[in-house]
Amino acid sequence: MTFLDGSRVWQALIVSMLILGGDTASVAAEAAEDAFPLAEPFRSEYSGTDATGDHVLALWQFSQPDPAADLSGNGHALTLRGAQFVDQGRFGGALQSYRGWPVEDEPHQARARNHPDLTPRGAFTIELWIQPDEELREYQDAFLIDKKYVSDDDYQLILQQETASDMRRLRMSLGFGNESAVWQSDSLHLTPGTWRHIAFTYDGAGLGEFFVDGSPAGSERKIGYGRISPGRHDLVLGDRVGSYYRGFPGRIDQVRIAQGVLRFTPITFEITAARRVFQRMESIEPLQFTVTNFSSQTLRDARASFVLSGVGGQTIELPELASGSRQELEYRLDTSLRPGRYELVVALDVPGDEPISVTQSFEMVLVPRQIAPRMPVVMWGGAGGRRDELRQIGFTHTIGVGCDFGAVWEAQKPVPPGDDARIAANIRELDDALAAGMRIVTSLSPGSWARGQQDYRRVRRDGQPYPSRHDVCARWERIQQFCEDVGHSMGQAYGAHPAFESALIHTEVRGESNLCFHEHDQQAFEDFAGFPIPTEVVNMRGVRYDQLPDFPDDRVIPDDHPIYVYYKWFWKQGDGWNHLHSRLDKGLKTDSHPGFWTFHDPAVRVASVWGSGGDVDVLSQWTYSYPDPLRIGLATEELFQMASAAAEDQRVMKMTQIIWYRSQTAPEPGEKAGEQTADFDDQDVRPQGTGTIDASGRYRAWWEREVPGARFITIAPMHLREAFWTKMSRPIQGIMYHGIGSLLPDVTHGSYRYTHPETQHELKRLIRAVVRPLGPTLMEIPNADKDVAMLESFASEMFAGRGTYGWNGSWAGDMWLICQYAALQPEVIFEETIVQRGLDGYRVLVMPDCDVLPASVVQAVLDFQQRGGIVVGDQRLCPAIQPDVLIEAHARPKQAEEARQTNIDKAISLRQALDARYSRMVDTSTPDVIPYLRRWGSTDYLFAVNDRREHGDYVGHHGLVMEDGLPTDAVITVRRGGHVYDLVAGRKIAAVDEQTIQLDLHFGPCDGHLLMITDRAIDGVRIQTPEHAQPGDAIQIQVAVVDSSGAPLDAVIPVRVDLIDPHGRLAESSGFYAAKDGRLEIQADLASNETPGLWRIIARELAAGHEKNAYVQVRP
Repeated sequence: MTFLDGSRVWQALIVSMLILGGDTASVAAEAAEDAFPLAEPFRSEYSGTDATGDHVLALWQFSQPDPAADLSGNGHALTLRGAQFVDQGRFGGALQSYRGWPVEDEPHQARARNHPDLTPRGAFTIELWIQPDEELREYQDAFLIDKKYVSDDDYQLILQQETASDMRRLRMSLGFGNESAVWQSDSLHLTPGTWRHIAFTYDGAGLGEFFVDGSPAGSERKIGYGRISPGRHDLVLGDRVGSYYRGFPGRIDQVRIAQGVLRFTPITFEITAARRVFQRMESIEPLQFTVTNFSSQTLRDARASFVLSGVGGQTIELPELASGSRQELEYRLDTSLRPGRYELVVALDVPGDEPISVTQSFEMVLVPRQIAPRMPVVMWGGAGGRRDELRQIGFTHTIGVGCDFGAVWEAQKPVPPGDDARIAANIRELDDALAAGMRIVTSLSPGSWARGQQDYRRVRRDGQPYPSRHDVCARWERIQQFCEDVGHSMGQAYGAHPAFESALIHTEVRGESNLCFHEHDQQAFEDFAGFPIPTEVVNMRGVRYDQLPDFPDDRVIPDDHPIYVYYKWFWKQGDGWNHLHSRLDKGLKTDSHPGFWTFHDPAVRVASVWGSGGDVDVLSQWTYSYPDPLRIGLATEELFQMASAAAEDQRVMKMTQIIWYRSQTAPEPGEKAGEQTADFDDQDVRPQGTGTIDASGRYRAWWEREVPGARFITIAPMHLREAFWTKMSRPIQGIMYHGIGSLLPDVTHGSYRYTHPETQHELKRLIRAVVRPLGPTLMEIPNADKDVAMLESFASEMFAGRGTYGWNGSWAGDMWLICQYAALQPEVIFEETIVQRGLDGYRVLVMPDCDVLPASVVQAVLDFQQRGGIVVGDQRLCPAIQPDVLIEAHARPKQAEEARQTNIDKAISLRQALDARYSRMVDTSTPDVIPYLRRWGSTDYLFAVNDRREHGDYVGHHGLVMEDGLPTDAVITVRRGGHVYDLVAGRKIAAVDEQTIQLDLHFGPCDGHLLMITDRAIDGVRIQTPEHAQPGDAIQIQVAVVDSSGAPLDAVIPVRVDLIDPHGRLAESSGFYAAKDGRLEIQADLASNETPGLWRIIARELAAGHEKNAYVQVRP
């Protein structure tokens, strides 16, 4: 093995010292630091340290006078069995072997006795020269080296059967004691009579690489493998250890086994660009390559050529390249090419007496842009090696790519958010996701991490940190800058990558928050309010009014009540979390691509005031579907109210938990059933794995018998379906799910268990049937104006302990369900909504749990009643307001069937009280079917969800959840005429000229309908496109969904557009679209390497199924 730090380096050092007069030690250290091993001189006969060095385990050169000798000096002499030593070798002598079975099952080999030193320890290299005879042609596998035979020990190098004329692959099988693993080379051409050098290296940790004549010939890294296991067999050259014998018909020369990974490429190309996957039309810097001369000679007149899968080339003349030196090269990848996988072949040719030609290939991937919009479907969690399965279900995003918060904290400035290996691994993860058509969400909670910094924790009034539930004081400038630095660090490292698309900002932090009494906290409030923090304030959830002396009997407080002012300040800005969200958001967006978006969750696990989430783009909230999947709609409505006050347009997404708490749905024997109250902190209260088998003889589901210790189980598929339809009925911009361990089998997770195999299939069906084709359309359609509102009172939360805090529970949660069963569609509003926007436009105001109210809200409600507005209240309502309709508050029964029926009974009473004074835009004939209306212009989009359910055999025997759906029939009444289309089925179902539409609909279990009602009927589709184009042109495609007069409809209509080339391949612009106001314009950017010929464009509207074709002749 030849190293640069051999005698040549020391000669150079002596010359340097004589010329420069430098210090010997310092010069030697500098040279050693830059030294690296040169390529093996395999084209020459090994001698010196290349033959007898410590790293050489064995060397056979088959030359006279002792062709059987081991020239390494280690004594592994050969004996012949059917093979011969001959003179016609690559350098001198050679080993001649012959065909074995099936020609003749006889040995043709040279054999060295078994010895421990012939099993390398850790990394190793095996190399040899081979010259095949004519008899190799059409022969089957031929063994070159074998010490393994049929065991799981040692090594075995085989020349595999021909794949084409004179084309074969090498196969190296390694034994690891309990199992074997195989590495395979690329195809190589073996011409009889031609010598080829073969080498295999193994790094001792799973990476095996082949080299042929010094050029890379295939490599693979296998996970979980280490050093090979020593075996009992002799080492055999040119044949198999035993029968069936499979000798190599040809000559073998210079066989060497060495410790360590040796180098054979005299020149290497290393791509220094971290990425291999790019988005089409992406603006990227030229790819950087490093050429290194590992030979012992200076290379002159070298030429590098780059060829990308036959679509173009680039040639670069290299300057002289001294031994051990490097040269940087650039190659500009054309990202405007057609999406696909491309092989970039890089060849370097050096003329001379012994010309050098080295070729390496690199796979480059171009993925299509997301021209057709798609609704995000986010797996809130890592893929866990199951990305393909998640993609098949329909997920578009997963969480990944973390940050080394400690490094940023220590640096106190933006720095790389991980070491080089971690950043490289993260970029590979981003590349893999991009190639799969998926995107990555980074989850960043630097503020939560900073809770570990004791000097920055929140403190009580006495200045001491809280004894438990430590939280960071977000008002420290160091903490605020740290969050922004984390954002900059991540953006600078990954922000240009198209797969790095989103960030989850500070998840689940407000529940851990608390009041803080640092001097800067107290001063901040006094600067805001003009008075100090009231002494009564000790808990972030407020002060009970019955504990305050002289509290008004009518429970009306002035808007400037000091306690009310403080808590409003605290929840909006005082605890500092919203500002931390904004600082992290700012850092990320400063250094990331324009399409990057951020979100915060759970965004409504807070009191009912505007501002949660800071400046993030999206607010989200997770919901457990039990006991009533409709309840997911309440948190969704709260999100819309929260987002309505954002300075920038904030969007809403909604998550359904795949997991169910066992303790709240199917408690273990002897376990008390849990509840999700307003102060539930989303943690299992029992240690995991303590489940026991119930020996009482009562019915148990299969999963209770098989997985008795499960603490989190899988959501029932019917619940998932109903929750899906409920949240999709709202104008959300994406959906999320959490709990891969409960969605997919065989996922290792501490407490999530896979207990319902049908859930994943139901989710896949819903995504394919609804989200993919209709998602782009639904993302465009806003809510219809609502005339019913439900007030969530901040004053009552702070002074009476009320509020849902995003859990959809309490009496307010049941009152919201009652409204659903009464076919009302209440908009959730806050006190700020009333004060700043008033109650105009509403006809009914529902006021559950409104014990205490500010004076301005009371006056607005009284004025609302004076104008004829209807107030629905309970016995807890602030005495200053008398409800027009009284619905008694109740404590929800634990038994699901009783609780649901109680709410339905009250819904019937509410309906009876309202019917004489209020008429609905949409009504249903049964409380089991829940309507929801959205509108674009004159077009209505009607959702209807079936909530009819019963107990099943999954968890229903516990009585806490009715998990199975039942079919139902309902008459849906809409106060308008028009043409009705079923958007899921893609067909027209009614046309009504009168002022009322009545539809008899059948609903599957927990299923939903989505109907579009237009003033004018859809008559067809029109396409305008040029007749001719050339590769590289931009084609303008105009699609219109029109009525009988040819006018586009006043609607958002789902449309599928396919652009198909002459080979039947879909082009980049193909996909599902939303035709707003009946119109759609698409720019299709043809690539320069597109297929010429007749291209077909198909546009199909998905409401009635009309389709139109157009054609473009693409000329070369």
